[in-house]
Amino acid sequence: MERKRHYSDVSASFKINNSVLALGFFFAFVLPTLLSASSSFATNKDSGNVFPEFIKWHIYIVNGLSNSQNLITHCKSSENDLGIQNLSPSSNITWSFKTDFFHSTLFWCYVSKDNAFASFEVFWYDAHLFNKCDWKNCIWVAKDDGIYLKDLSEKLDELFYRWNVGI
Repeated sequence: MERKRHYSDVSASFKINNSVLALGFFFAFVLPTLLSASSSFATNKDSGNVFPEFIKWHIYIVNGLSNSQNLITHCKSSENDLGIQNLSPSSNITWSFKTDFFHSTLFWCYVSKDNAFASFEVFWYDAHLFNKCDWKNCIWVAKDDGIYLKDLSEKLDELFYRWNVGI
């Protein structure tokens, strides 16, 4: 004997399928993202920050060149263009932002001095960079031999990029 399907049977089946889809989405996308973020960034015990998404980051580009050289900068991300700046000796440009939840925040700069230039990333989603920046302040210094990142955790300047000769 064949049973007739009632509207209430179809409705209950649809609700169960939606619940299964929601659980599947959670376990496939949300949970791995949270676990990845917490395991990658739980090393920041000093400041108590676990997720970089909740931190206000500050980027500094400092003119540390000798002989009174100016530094020309042009920094940007896919969403923000900070424009061209002419930095006199010992001056800097700075900006602040929060990262996106999808771990895709990226800033890069083109800098030039009298006879050389460099193009490089100044912020990307990386636990090592976060530690060097003490989880809030990435300080890049243009010196005569290249571009340095102040490693705030080790209290030293680390050469990251060398100058390219010519403009």
